[in-house]
Amino acid sequence: MNKSEQNSTPWGSFWSLVIIQSMNSLNEKGVQFLLIALGIWMGQMLQYPLSILIVLPFVVFSPLAGWLSDRYCKTRLLQAMVLLQVVVLIGMSIGLFMHSLWISIGFFTVFCVQAMFFSPAKKGLVKDIVGTRNIGFASGILEISSMLALLVGQIGALYIVYRLLSQWGSSAGWEAAGWPCVCCIVGAVLVFLLSLTIPRFKPQSCRPFAWSLLWEHFSQLRMLWSNKVLRNSEVGIGYFWFIAGTMMLIALQMAADAHPVKPDGDFMAVLGQQKDSALLMAWISGGSILGGVVASVICAGKIRTWVATVGGIGMTIGCAMLALVPYGCPLFYATLALTGAVAAGYLVPLNALLQDRADDDKRGDVIAAGNLVDCFLGIMSVVVQGGMRLLGMSPQMQCAALAVSSALVAWFIIRNMKNA
Repeated sequence: MNKSEQNSTPWGSFWSLVIIQSMNSLNEKGVQFLLIALGIWMGQMLQYPLSILIVLPFVVFSPLAGWLSDRYCKTRLLQAMVLLQVVVLIGMSIGLFMHSLWISIGFFTVFCVQAMFFSPAKKGLVKDIVGTRNIGFASGILEISSMLALLVGQIGALYIVYRLLSQWGSSAGWEAAGWPCVCCIVGAVLVFLLSLTIPRFKPQSCRPFAWSLLWEHFSQLRMLWSNKVLRNSEVGIGYFWFIAGTMMLIALQMAADAHPVKPDGDFMAVLGQQKDSALLMAWISGGSILGGVVASVICAGKIRTWVATVGGIGMTIGCAMLALVPYGCPLFYATLALTGAVAAGYLVPLNALLQDRADDDKRGDVIAAGNLVDCFLGIMSVVVQGGMRLLGMSPQMQCAALAVSSALVAWFIIRNMKNA
């Protein structure tokens, strides 16, 4: 690429897109963990139903989201979803200050639907803005910034609720969750204004609406599965979201096991769970940031699939070490960071490959089909981790099981992605 081609790439628009999707991810995960923290305070395990709820819209409406992204201006769709986020956060805040869990969860459900329509528009814009040459680097930056925002949302929500409960006392659970939600509204408004600066691109598809879009999941999956490179990339991407969801729930179980709450309530144990959960997420996020940045730099100018191979092997080693290292020691936290780093590095080239190899007029459908697979495996992570917990498996035993599954996926990547 010559200098004039580099200068013609609208990098300012790309970085605006990074900020927009990062704030959307931060708010989405932040309010989810505000509700989880509220559940800990109330003595309810909301992490399991909320984890399923956040991915269920992708399973139900994925084809419709892909069609909208291909058929209409992605920028307009992005702007509409960011504006909807503002409305949802206002509704959630009202529910929290009214002490209504059902209103809060109801608006959170709308937020999950918003995220489903937001995703293919966001990912589809990357290639439109930066082109094929830069998509490896750009996709990596987009994914790692989203991952960072998700982790900051998790950590921030747990830590802020912990701090507010420490200062305001054991009766202030609703307010400790409500005021951070109000702060999210401010960020969402600013991001909506920023979204108005994103350039518009001509839609690539002229396909009219059809009611069959509501049940075209299998045709989209068939399109994805018929292309070997897309299929193999999605297998790896889907597994990442499976292990990410499972590890999040394992970390929450570790914190709960370290600070058990008595049936009659134990405010100090609640605070201990909040603090430990935030600490575990912080170590994972630190590693993920480092791994994602390194992988994005390596893939700048060219998508390098060997990075995914190294990441798959690293995830296997990391999970095996977590099964052996005692909870809470320095080596345990270092292992968490290592696992997060290799997992993030593993994801970057696979996501770039999926977005680059999809046909321009079918990119939204391919991304929607990938989201469908990711979210189905996200639901499976809740089922699998909840099942292992019900069977009495310790978090260490659960990590050992993840090491075995990671080894199988690493073998699959090594075998199938050599010439991608």
